[in-house]
Amino acid sequence: ETLVSAAYLAKKYYGAKLIFWHHHIAESRFMTLEERVYNLVVSPFNWRKIKKFDFVVSISEHSKNVLRSEKGIDSLVIYDEIDSDRFNEGNLNGTTIRTKYNIAADDPVILFVGRLTPTKNIHSLISAFKIVKARIPRAKLIIVGGSYDKRYAEYLMRDCDPGVIFAGFVPDEELPNYYAACDVYATCSLVEGFNLPLVEAQVCGRPVVAFDIGPHKEVVKNGILVSEGRLNEFGEALIDILVSRKETL
Repeated sequence: ETLVSAAYLAKKYYGAKLIFWHHHIAESRFMTLEERVYNLVVSPFNWRKIKKFDFVVSISEHSKNVLRSEKGIDSLVIYDEIDSDRFNEGNLNGTTIRTKYNIAADDPVILFVGRLTPTKNIHSLISAFKIVKARIPRAKLIIVGGSYDKRYAEYLMRDCDPGVIFAGFVPDEELPNYYAACDVYATCSLVEGFNLPLVEAQVCGRPVVAFDIGPHKEVVKNGILVSEGRLNEFGEALIDILVSRKETL
């Protein structure tokens, strides 16, 4: 959105065709004071220009509906594309990742990929993991992602269960092997426009567990959706998948 004015001038003076790729609009309940001020003062000018773009594309039906409701703008829906050559179960090997973190071959592994921010609700995922650990003591939770909120990241790591592994930022070329190393992908995220890691995990042949929010009904084909906030059900869903996967393997 911050580049809209420059793009609009390119259209006005050089006839450039403009496409606005809409991921999602931040919900006010999750905005900082600075973001609220920007949304009230600067953002309206940008959205008036966006309405004059040649195309507006949303990455899910959910984001399309939010954009129409909040800004009165219609859009096309084009889902994020997954590189099926990189994210392909047949081409992956999770052994190196398990070795890196001293995880035994038969230890159940839950994976999360995303920024360490409050909207990703990682503290709830860690709480759900405690439910899993009570039943499956050897379970591990790998959290992949850079810290975008230092205070929140420090809060997550403070007195954390030793079964939780913070991997930090992981280069794109290494990421597929993290999916291969896990038995189930899980996210307690509260706001999403599409949720790329959910789809990547499924393309890698891994089942997923997520809250039933936003676009998740559109993208979850192999897994379980849990009503938002129901951590006991979330933990039980993870346990069911881990037990079933162990029996299958």
